[in-house]
Amino acid sequence: MTHPSIFETILRPQRRSRKKTGDSPWITSYADLTTNLMALFVLMLAMSQVNVQKFDAVSQVVTRQRTDSLDELKKQIDAQIATRGLSGSVSTELGMSGLMVEFLGSVLFEQGSDKLSAFAAREAVPILQILQNTDSKYLLSFEGHTDDVGKDDLNWALSSARGVSLLNRMRALNVSQERMSVAGFGSTRPKVSTEGKSGEELEKARSLNRRVVIRVYQ
Repeated sequence: MTHPSIFETILRPQRRSRKKTGDSPWITSYADLTTNLMALFVLMLAMSQVNVQKFDAVSQVVTRQRTDSLDELKKQIDAQIATRGLSGSVSTELGMSGLMVEFLGSVLFEQGSDKLSAFAAREAVPILQILQNTDSKYLLSFEGHTDDVGKDDLNWALSSARGVSLLNRMRALNVSQERMSVAGFGSTRPKVSTEGKSGEELEKARSLNRRVVIRVYQ
């Protein structure tokens, strides 16, 4: 009697198992279902990637339109600044947060006053009239800044009052007050540090810190 080899002994259960498996047709159906589900998931993933790409494309178009609109506004204001010879006193900057229009304090107000000067009424108001025509989707913020001379509470009050003065001027131009806000910072956010400065250098720094900033944003 010939005894099976070790190799045949190991393979025998596998052959039985293979035969038994072949007798179970549900395995084939299960495998097909798994394949179909995998194909579905791959399709869903591909569709989601396309949607993300479309979303990014639409987002870029919307952002570009918004930037172009503020860019056109900046060009109009820059043209007025050049025409009126105010390039040393009024500046604009367009960034991610919107458009900034900065007036040195002497352009709009006499020192220590919150009333628009005669010079402002003649030279600066035309710039405000450009802002009057901005799309209603844009908001306007008026920020007042003072130098570090005098008492802090008076500087806070003066910077706020100057912001309110500009807001009232825009309201007189029929700009909705719901679109506008005021912020007074006193001397807490200097454009140029006065630390260690004296004499003419100190006065120049303080004159730059006395300013009003208009922000146009969405």
